[in-house]
Amino acid sequence: MSRSTATYVYCLVRSAAPPSLEGAPDGLPGAAPPRLLPLDGLWLVVADAPLPEYGGDAIESRLSDLSWVSDRALAHESVVEHFAAAVPVLPMKLFTLFHGDERAVAHLQEQREEIGKIFDRIAGRVEWGVRILFREDEARRRAAAAAAGEGERPTSGTTSGTSFLLRKKAEKESVRDLTTGLRAEVDRAYEELASRAVEARRRQPEPGEAGARLLLDAAFLVPAGEDEAFDAAVQRLAERLAERSCEVTLTGPWPPYNFLGALA
Repeated sequence: MSRSTATYVYCLVRSAAPPSLEGAPDGLPGAAPPRLLPLDGLWLVVADAPLPEYGGDAIESRLSDLSWVSDRALAHESVVEHFAAAVPVLPMKLFTLFHGDERAVAHLQEQREEIGKIFDRIAGRVEWGVRILFREDEARRRAAAAAAGEGERPTSGTTSGTSFLLRKKAEKESVRDLTTGLRAEVDRAYEELASRAVEARRRQPEPGEAGARLLLDAAFLVPAGEDEAFDAAVQRLAERLAERSCEVTLTGPWPPYNFLGALA
């Protein structure tokens, strides 16, 4: 008989006693409420997910639907964060599914030693995300304002059209020089923040929005007791880079999704 549901795994929890399910979010739309499976001193937080909606082909066909994926990512994260607020948690990636409880337990049991090492490494630590966005359109406006402030006027024999082109060239060169200098400064900023973290990961920046360029997309694993100091360091960085048309964004704290190695 074919199964009508798969076992969906939200996260692994390290706890001597079963973690409480009281107040846990509903989780993925259409799935059953979260429940627990024991695993050699750990607990799997799982749910029964209907295969018509969460089978491999069904998920693959919906991955381009950003609204559908986002709704399920938020639901997944809400369950992980619920347990992370009380006990050490190792989050699983979105759409981690198995053909039944036995398969889920057996698969993770094979990685039990590695899972234990990861728990030891992330215990008492949280993830913070830092993004640095260069506002190229703002930099151009600043360059134009600076040129205008210098009182540039067409000189004898120079047409207003030529003067306009010269100003535009100067603006372009100013932004180019600023971008070149920012690369080194962003590298220094990353190293500075990494020195305050236990581990750091720098991801390949995605294309920025129109008129902007993402220069840094990084994650930092920070001891939970040092959150305020890390936050303050990011704010100082934001103030320094604001003068160079950069916007610094800090997100978190999150469960350490980016520090799970191959298990993620």
